[in-house]
Amino acid sequence: MCSIQDLGRRGFQEYGIPISGAMDMQAAVTANRICGNDDGEALLECTLHGTEILIQDTSVFSITGGGSTATINGQTIPFNKQIKALAGSVIKLLPSPVGFYTYIAFAGGLKTKLELGSSSTYKLASLGGINGKTIEQDDRIELNNSTPNIQHANIIINEHGFGISSWKSTVRQLPHVNDVVAIKCYKGPEWDLFEERATTAWFNSIFIIGQNSNRMGFQLEGVQLEKKEKKEMISTAVTKGIVQVTNQGTPIVLMADAQTMGGYPRIGRIFNDDIDLLAQCRPGTKIQFVPI
Repeated sequence: MCSIQDLGRRGFQEYGIPISGAMDMQAAVTANRICGNDDGEALLECTLHGTEILIQDTSVFSITGGGSTATINGQTIPFNKQIKALAGSVIKLLPSPVGFYTYIAFAGGLKTKLELGSSSTYKLASLGGINGKTIEQDDRIELNNSTPNIQHANIIINEHGFGISSWKSTVRQLPHVNDVVAIKCYKGPEWDLFEERATTAWFNSIFIIGQNSNRMGFQLEGVQLEKKEKKEMISTAVTKGIVQVTNQGTPIVLMADAQTMGGYPRIGRIFNDDIDLLAQCRPGTKIQFVPI
C-alpha cells in the first residue's frame, strides 16, 4: 500500500469526487519543504513497512511520518532530514512501533499527470498516481527536473553511497501503538439524536481503531452508540474528519478518501489539527475523544 499523493483534489465534491490526498498532510508538507519543493508537490505515501525503492539516478530525498524505520544500502537513515543518494542505492522501509504512514519526497518532485487538478491516487475511481493504482513491483517513477529551492551541495557522500544534512526538521511526537491518544472533537450536527448514555460515552470511553480501517475511514471498536429513535436520515454532506455512526452503533471517522454524501448520523467532527495525528494511529491504537 504505497501510493502517489499530494494535498488533494479540491473543488469536485459536488460531483461525488473525494478530496483524497495525503492522510497526514503535515508530514507530507514537511517532507516537501525539507526537499525545497512546493507544499503540494506529489510524493510517495507508504502504509507501515515493506516499500523498497531502487534509485537509478543520484537524487535528494526526505522521509517523514511514521509506521516504519528506514535504511539505504543497509544503513539506518533518519527521518526529517535531507538525504542525497547515489545511483544504485536502495531505500527500504522496516517495521516501527510508532505511527502509520510514511512520506518520501524527492527534490524537484515526481513527474506525474494531473487528473482533476491533482496527482493523488484514488483507487476506487482509478484517478491519479500511476494508472489510478497503488505502486506495484517494477513500476518506474520519474522525477521532475525543476530546480529545488534548497541547495544540496553541502551534503558529503559517505562510503555507503549517501550523505545526510547536518540539520533536521522539528516535528510532533508520533503515537506509539500502546499509547492512549487524545483526539479533540466537536459535537456533530446530529448529536441530539443519540441517547444520553451514548453522548456521555463518546467523551468518556476509550475506543480502539479497528482492523477494517483504511484511507476511506477508521472504524472504531468499543461502546455501541444508540440513537433515540430507529429512523433513517436523509443523506447529507460529509467530508474528512466527520464521525458517522452506523445503524449498529459503530462509529466511523471519515478520512482522506471519504465519500461526499452519507445517510448515517454525524455524532462528531475531529478538530482539523488532530486529523493528521489520528491518521498516524494504526489499527489497534487506543484513542479517547476530548470535547472542544
